[in-house]
Amino acid sequence: MDFLSGADVKLVFAFWLGVVVLCVAVIMLLVIVGMRQAMLRKQRIHDEAARVWGAILSDVVHGTATAVPRLARADVSGFIEAWNQVHAALPSSGPPQLRRAAEQAGAVPQLRALLDRGGFHDRVVAIIALGHLRDRDDFDRLVRFLHAPSAIVSLSAARALMQVDNARAVALFVPQIVARLDWSQSGVAEILREADTATVSRELGEVALQANAEAAPRLVRFLADISPTDAAPVIRRILQSSHDEHLISTCLQVLEDPRDLPLVRPLLGRERWHVRMHAATALGRLGEKDDEWLLLPLLSDAQWWVRYRAAQALVRLFRLHSQDPESLRGGLADPYARDILDQVLAEQRLGVER
Repeated sequence: MDFLSGADVKLVFAFWLGVVVLCVAVIMLLVIVGMRQAMLRKQRIHDEAARVWGAILSDVVHGTATAVPRLARADVSGFIEAWNQVHAALPSSGPPQLRRAAEQAGAVPQLRALLDRGGFHDRVVAIIALGHLRDRDDFDRLVRFLHAPSAIVSLSAARALMQVDNARAVALFVPQIVARLDWSQSGVAEILREADTATVSRELGEVALQANAEAAPRLVRFLADISPTDAAPVIRRILQSSHDEHLISTCLQVLEDPRDLPLVRPLLGRERWHVRMHAATALGRLGEKDDEWLLLPLLSDAQWWVRYRAAQALVRLFRLHSQDPESLRGGLADPYARDILDQVLAEQRLGVER
């Protein structure tokens, strides 16, 4: 360092600052390389564990497994991936030997431990895995995640709870459908379809009748999706008593019981056009021959969509009763009525229907 002796103080400072920066850069490079190598090693262990345990669990499902080894702590993530994939491919909860295999491998305590010490991803996959395990001792462990801020965590917990104990979980899950607007509607529908229909339908019906105007339409749709039969009395009560037009429209869209037609027909004259539109569609789907004459005035409605749906409904009813819908046109004085009927007939000839 003789070249620094007698040099200006600023030059000496700049030299040593450069040395420090270079050393820090080298250290950071070594740390990044080390972290990458550690990540790649962890991924290799995970992939190998997933492959090995996937084969073991597949043998368990097919009844060809000879022995189940103990699960090493380093292989837990790979086991969970294989466990969840095997269950995702099965039509139901899977054979009981899968649960015995998890117990023999010592996987159950490690899955439960991940709920407390795992990161976000580990916690989610552990919740899913415990749901597939269907051990009722896990219900209280899982229920605290039902109120988690994350929609992914809470919805995963809801599904796991329904798998573990449907009867207890449904009373907790259905009210959360009202409260959790961040939940995926398709995810909620999937959980409801997997659950016991009778239990879920009863709870959904009770909550739908008490829910506010914002939540009730969603609940009615879910109920009609899983059980149109159980939805019918709920829809009937809503049509008899509700004044909320969005909710009434939703009920008209999912209505499947022809016995409710007396409640639908008066709605053709409602002030709000979307109620008239959905009432016309419901009559076209479920109506009787005499309903054709109730729909005719709607061909001249001020709203295009009301005219359009009324024309579709009329054409369906005429054809259902072996009548030619073309014969309608000659009795229509209103040009708007003739135009919308011509459009619907032309679309149907081309095989197009919106």
